[in-house]
Amino acid sequence: MPMTDEIKQRLKSAWVWQKQLEADLQMLQDLKDLAEKITPVYSLAPGDGGSNDKLGGTVAKMADVEVSVQSDIRMLTEALAATRALIKMLDDEKLQLILFKRYLNYQRWEVIAADLGYSWRQVHRCHATALKFLEKMS
Repeated sequence: MPMTDEIKQRLKSAWVWQKQLEADLQMLQDLKDLAEKITPVYSLAPGDGGSNDKLGGTVAKMADVEVSVQSDIRMLTEALAATRALIKMLDDEKLQLILFKRYLNYQRWEVIAADLGYSWRQVHRCHATALKFLEKMS
């Protein structure tokens, strides 16, 4: 039977993949910016490919990062579906809503509490209750 920490990790997996995707997209943008700054130098001297080599290397890195982005998107999609399915196992709609807001909308506890008109402490108690239910069901 999974422990509460394992349930939390499963619920957080979408957030983790979201952050990985954001990091890879930023890296891809940085590489594109770099590629635009590299100006090919044409020389009659043999073997002097200097900036052409840089551009080729940058383009190769961009292709690698694009593969990572596609993988991240696939993993994020799977994690979102798994998180949604896990939350849907709860019968209590209030508990579902709190978990949806936290683990699918990535909202902070204070925002969730204000949205629902609860105290921060109430939201945490509901969260703990939801985790216990999921632990028993899994």
